[in-house]
Amino acid sequence: MYGPEYVNILIRKFFGGNGMIEPWQVREALRSRLGSFLVDEPGFAEPLSSVLNAYASYRDSFADLASRVEDTLFNTLYNHLGSGMSVRMDNGSLRRVRTAELRDAADDIMGVFFEQLKVYSVNYDALHSYMMESGSFSAMKTLYLHYADLMPSEERTLLARVIKGARPQSDWEEWLLPENKNGTGTASRRIYNE
Repeated sequence: MYGPEYVNILIRKFFGGNGMIEPWQVREALRSRLGSFLVDEPGFAEPLSSVLNAYASYRDSFADLASRVEDTLFNTLYNHLGSGMSVRMDNGSLRRVRTAELRDAADDIMGVFFEQLKVYSVNYDALHSYMMESGSFSAMKTLYLHYADLMPSEERTLLARVIKGARPQSDWEEWLLPENKNGTGTASRRIYNE
């Protein structure tokens, strides 16, 4: 009657996970890194959003999901670009996509997934653990923006310093707020008390 992917989406939606992730969200996450010419090609983002939508917390870890996303991204890039892996950027220049940048591109895609998670302590624990193991920028951003109520203020301040030291200012200046007198920033949060 219903396939396993549909059942997984229902489980995530009603029991603390994310809802359906659309291909346009993946395209937007990758647009600045890979250019509009590529990400807007038909069929580019669908395999990647499908991988995210197939996630089930009872069988997958975030590290497992990130690995599948990176593998799917490589295959998708190879299918669309061929062995040259050259992409036309929005400014008209051509550049080669290097395998070294696939991990960061996959992390951008994981950010779409993390942003859709409901703010629960179990998700905080999983995100925090994944961030500590992988150094994921998307996990850091999600923890900083949405899990401040679950995070000690000293840890949040340290996280802000790590983010500032690890990435260019353009990556965080829109959402990493200045510290107040207590050493913590303030940001909008989504808390679900269900």
